[in-house]
This record gives sequence, C-alpha cells and structure tokens, in this order.
Amino acid sequence: MRDGMSSEDKTMSKARNLVRGLSLQSKFILITTGAIVFLMAFIGYMAVKREKAILYSDMERQGRLLGDTLAIPIINDLIYERLGLVEEGGLLDNYIMEIFNRKDVDLLYIAILDEDGKVISHNNITEYGKVYSDPLTTNALKANDAIVQQFSYDRQASLDFGVPLSIGKKRWGTLKFGISLKKVEKETLATITKIIITTLFFLLGGFVIILFLSRRFISPITHLANTMEKMRSDYLDVKVDVKGQDELAVLGERFNSMIDRIKQANEELKRTHEKLVQSEKLASIGILASGVAHEINNPLGGLFNCLQMLKQNSGDPAFREKYLNLINEGLDRIENTVSKLLWMARKNEHRPALVNVRNVVNDVYSFVEYRVRKSRIQFINEAGEDLKIFMDPHDFQQIALNLFINAIQAMEHGGSLKVRGYREDSRIKVEVRDTGTGIARENIGKIFDPFFTTKPPGEGTGLGLWLTYEIIRNYKGEISVESEAGKGSTFVMSFPAD
Repeated sequence: MRDGMSSEDKTMSKARNLVRGLSLQSKFILITTGAIVFLMAFIGYMAVKREKAILYSDMERQGRLLGDTLAIPIINDLIYERLGLVEEGGLLDNYIMEIFNRKDVDLLYIAILDEDGKVISHNNITEYGKVYSDPLTTNALKANDAIVQQFSYDRQASLDFGVPLSIGKKRWGTLKFGISLKKVEKETLATITKIIITTLFFLLGGFVIILFLSRRFISPITHLANTMEKMRSDYLDVKVDVKGQDELAVLGERFNSMIDRIKQANEELKRTHEKLVQSEKLASIGILASGVAHEINNPLGGLFNCLQMLKQNSGDPAFREKYLNLINEGLDRIENTVSKLLWMARKNEHRPALVNVRNVVNDVYSFVEYRVRKSRIQFINEAGEDLKIFMDPHDFQQIALNLFINAIQAMEHGGSLKVRGYREDSRIKVEVRDTGTGIARENIGKIFDPFFTTKPPGEGTGLGLWLTYEIIRNYKGEISVESEAGKGSTFVMSFPAD
C-alpha cells in the first residue's frame, strides 16, 4: 500500500487551494472568461463539423456526378471494343487520361476494371493488367449502385468511388476513381483559423466587458469585504462609498448604518464598563476601610499624645522640636495613606508605562497589610527585582488588589499568600497563590463571568475577577486558575514580554 495521496490527488488539491486563494473579482473574471472560451470552442467545433460535413457532401456529390457522367461514354466504348468497332484500349486510355488531367477535380487515380477486378484501363499505364483484390475494390465490384468509400492515400484523406458499368442486368465492368479531400481539409483549416481569430476577438472584447462588469458589481463587494476585514481589529472609523440606488448601494447603506450603531453601542458599553470599573474600585476600597482606618488611627493616636506632651512641657525648645518632628512624621504618614487611597480611587486615564511588578505588589500589600496580619496570613513577595510590565499602574494595582482580596477572604483562619513573578520564554508570568478554601470544580469555569460570586450578600459584587480578566485581556494577556476545594488556588497571569 502506498501512504499519502497520489500525484493526481496532490495536483487537484493544489489547484483547489489555488482557486480558493483567489479574490472574488479574480474568480469572476476567471470563470466568465473560461465560460466564453468553452462556449466559443463548442460553437467553433460545431461550425467546423458542419462545414466539414457540407464540404464532404459537396465533394461526394461532385464525385457521383462525375461517375454518372463518365459511365455512359465508357460503357459505349466498351461495347464498341467488344464489337470490334474500335481498337481495344486505345479510345478508353485517351478518354481516361483526358479526364484525369482535368483541373476542376482533384483526381488521385482513375481506372476501369472488368468483372473480375482486372485493370483494363488506368491513368498509370504500369497498373494495366493488374487484378485488384483490396477491400475497396471488392466492395465496388459487389455493389449494384455507385458506392463511395473513405480511405487514406499517401496519409491524406480521400474518397474512393466505385460506379458499376452496366446496362440492365448486363455488367461490363466497374469505373473506379479516387478524389483527394485535400481541398476539404484546407478549407476546414481555413475555417478553424477564422474561428480562432473570431474567438480571440470575442475573448478580448468579452474580457473588457467582464473587467468593466467586475469593477461595477464585484469591486463594491470586494471593497465591502475589505472594510469588514478592517473591523476585525476593532477599527470602526470606516465607511463604504455608496453609489447609485441598486441592491449594492442598499447593502452599502445598511453596512454604514450598522457601523454607526456598533459605534454607538461601543460608546455606551465603554461608559458602562468605566462605571463598573469605578464601582468595583470603590467596592474594593470599602472592603479595605478597616485597614485604611488603622493606617490613619495609629498616627492620629500618636499626634494626640504629642500634643498632650507639648502642653505639659512647651517651654523646652529641644523637647518642643522633638515632638513637633514626631507630629510632622505622623501627618506625613496620614497624608501618604490618603494620597494613595485617592490616587487609586480616581478615574483611570489609561496611561500605560513600564511598571515594576515587585514595587506595585508591595504598594497594594500596604493597603491590605492590616487585614493580612489580622487574619494571621503570611505574605511572601517573590517577584523579581527588575521584572517590569508595560501596563497602566492603576490597572495592575487593580488586578493585584482584586486577587489579594479574594485570597484574604478565602483564608479566614490564616494561611499563606505568595506572589511570584518571572520570565518564561517570551512571556512574563505573575502567580498569586493562596492556601485558602479553594474553588469547587463546578465553579472554576464561571469565576470570570460578571456578577458570579459564591460569597454571602454584602461581601462581593461578583465583578472583581471579571474586571481582572477584562484588564488582562486588554493588554493581550491571559489568566488561568488552578484550584482544588480545601487546598487553595493559584492564579497565573501571562503577559507579552515586549
């Protein structure tokens, strides 16, 4: 057995692939031109066939007429010879040579045979006395009427005529002559040449018409297809030029109308998305309220203590300077916490830049540090010191915060929260791993759906992981999760390195 496809199958497969790769306009031109060539070839074939049949019929008619015309005087000469009124052979030979030398009929040979097929007169004297037994002669000797047979003479199509020389039932012999079909072949070739020239003329004219029609009817469709192809890259600033009032114009108008509706829908979707993002940010900040309060309350308590000490002993310059510095440090700490919170809560203007993964993770951890310690969770940041991602800082911060909050809520009785960041081939990967309650197998495929949550009412909007997925996808990244109920979860994010 042979493995694979045969050469014919491979050729057919290549031809199919070649045709599939052609544009609609090219296919239209190719198919229409092919149809014209096929139609002209068929018409030409039928015309040549009909012309050849007419010429053949005309040549046969001329041969039969010649045979009938020659038969009467030849019979008379044969009778005269039998009666001894004329010299045997002399008159017939002269008559045969005179007929053979005529220019109006392209005779190949002319002969008179007796009843047994013996040559008694011939245009070629060397044939005299020979007995013909070939199939053409045999058929002619047996026939009672004139018979026409086609044969090849010196590789040239010819007609053999056999005319019985008889009066009543008395047969004196057979007149046999051949006529060349060279003129028929020549005229047929001339007809074929005319048809080829006509075909080329029509093909050229048809190609011009086809080209015009393809530009008129196919080009708008091709233009529409190219415009639709641009839409695949979310490029919606496109329009189709509408000309006329035919079906193609209506299609173009409908397409333009669809583009306008899509743009409006995208704008509305963008506004809704921004609102959801902002609401999720605020919801995340609300969840972190206790931690933020802790970050502010501790410095405030210190500030009150410092003020009390200054009231008791404000006369000592060194003592006053010491506690004023402590107050300034406390105020700076409060200002820094509030500034971070406001920076995170504000609307994102989407300004991508190279952000240090480790630094952003530490910044986000500072917001959740109180809750992490309160829940007796060990936090480990193993992101590379120089690992950077091209992303808007707000977006990466939101991703980390969402995943940290999920991990903290899954580890109410303590555990471990580890972040790893590293390069793998042409990708940058960031892992967030916890040892919490994990995700049930039936819910893993749903966790990135909007509004899906397994948390009690008031503890989650169901938008955190969906928002994380959307942000990562916007940066041509990917996110996957590995989890087992009761053993924790690992979220793996992958971004292009370039």
